[in-house]
Amino acid sequence: MRKLIAVIFSICLVIPLLFASQIAIGTASWILDEQFYIHALDDEKVYQAVLSDNMLDGILRSQLALPAETDTSGLRTIVQGILGEEYLKEQTSAIVSDFFDYLHGQTDQFKPVIDLQPVKSALTSEKQSEFLTALVAVMPVCQAGQTPGFGGADQGACKPQGIDDATLIENYLEPAMPAALAQIPDQLSLEGNWQNLVNRNPWGRFLPGMALPASLILAVLFLAFLAVCFWYITALIADGSWRARLQWLGWTLILPSGLVFLLGILLQGNTPQYWLNYGLQYTNLQIQTGLTGAQAILEALSTSALPRVSASFLMVGGICGGLALGLILWGLMTPRKTD
Repeated sequence: MRKLIAVIFSICLVIPLLFASQIAIGTASWILDEQFYIHALDDEKVYQAVLSDNMLDGILRSQLALPAETDTSGLRTIVQGILGEEYLKEQTSAIVSDFFDYLHGQTDQFKPVIDLQPVKSALTSEKQSEFLTALVAVMPVCQAGQTPGFGGADQGACKPQGIDDATLIENYLEPAMPAALAQIPDQLSLEGNWQNLVNRNPWGRFLPGMALPASLILAVLFLAFLAVCFWYITALIADGSWRARLQWLGWTLILPSGLVFLLGILLQGNTPQYWLNYGLQYTNLQIQTGLTGAQAILEALSTSALPRVSASFLMVGGICGGLALGLILWGLMTPRKTD
């Protein structure tokens, strides 16, 4: 009878709790790691997605309201050179660091910003001539009723008639460039985007006065403690001898550990990436975010992050699986109780 009760407890409580605990521990090892996000973003494929022709072409056309037939390849190349991987790495690392300072309670608010000063400096120095030449080249000549400019709500960008590009750049655009850039703030605030995200998905601390990472760790530890308690109690119920109890502990632990280890192996293959990409194709990210290349960026991020996620589950599953085998061997080596 006691073995039947132990089997029911193991199936309904022990194995699910042990599996959930290992998943939670493996997840907590990377989801609360600042370097995980920095390294995931600092990837060649992520930079290529952010600076892709499709992404920049969509931004340039929306900002300048250019005709559909306009070739923006030259301007895209200049913009890619101005931004560059080093600049993107600095900005993403700073935003991630600020976010974790906020999560750990070191700052009261999270106000993400993008530093535009390096871009403005490049546009007023070594990249100015190339940028203006490429910009003027993509701008169509103003038609009747249009005002020369870089576009706005009422009309697209256009250049004045009767003035060649070299004269327009030398006599008008280059002298006006410093004043125009001075009107642009040194930092681009993303706080509004963050607040919109929080308002759509409200979240807060688990416990008053405790930072979110500490709350999550406490929840994981409580889940693990609960799993260990039921795991141990069930082994005590299963049999009166420690030889059988140790083997019971080992066998009930090895099943969830094997599943977690198998999950880590599966995450190293192409199947998870395929299903992630499949799901991203049906979430209409372009409509939700307004960014043409949002899907490509997230696909690149998932490719960069999955190896680290896989390693965490392999580590937890491997350690717990080794412990389970040790308990089984210990039980087998324990002498039988003699009457």
